[in-house]
Amino acid sequence: MPRLIPILFILLAAGVFAAFLHSQDARARSDALTLSETNTVPAAHVAAALSTMKLVTVEIDTTVNVQRGDDNWRGTVTAQVSVPVRLHFGTDLAGLQAAHIGVGPLGPTHGLVVTVPKPTRLATDVFSEHETTAIEAGGLRLRSRAGEYYLGIARRDAAEAARNMVLAPDDAIEVERRTARQVETVVRTIVGRDVPVAVRFTDVLPSTSAAATEKDDR
Repeated sequence: MPRLIPILFILLAAGVFAAFLHSQDARARSDALTLSETNTVPAAHVAAALSTMKLVTVEIDTTVNVQRGDDNWRGTVTAQVSVPVRLHFGTDLAGLQAAHIGVGPLGPTHGLVVTVPKPTRLATDVFSEHETTAIEAGGLRLRSRAGEYYLGIARRDAAEAARNMVLAPDDAIEVERRTARQVETVVRTIVGRDVPVAVRFTDVLPSTSAAATEKDDR
């Protein structure tokens, strides 16, 4: 069963972001106060900070199993390889703009609503050095020849099988939940921890969708 590992976040521009937060600390506190009192939002300020990041929010440890073989008049041979795999999921905020951040009702009050891309797989690690293998050969088929031949094919196909792995529905929901929670944490470091924040996911950021539609119309 896949094991989900939460990752706080990885900032591609960590140094720049840290300096940004330090220099903007007073402004962030002021922006949080403005949001709570007047329902205005420091959208450009938040978008500028978030757009420097690519968040790796969840890692999933699982295993890919590949079996290859053959069955003919000389007998049956099967070879199987099991390889540990780590899947990295996150959301790329490079295209975030002020238009993706607004104020909306969140329960009894208003808060910050941030629209970000759905988490996608950012990387796949295949740990071939920790593989386990099994070969079965019957009839006239030899483990040392046919078995090793099909084992080599299984090993070759393991990396592609890992890249093509699809999350179970429950795991996909958990990835989105943890990603939303971590984006909320980052936003609150910018606007203030007392500001309500909600994260919404989209396949394509609204401005990108609008630009694509306009281009198609022309």
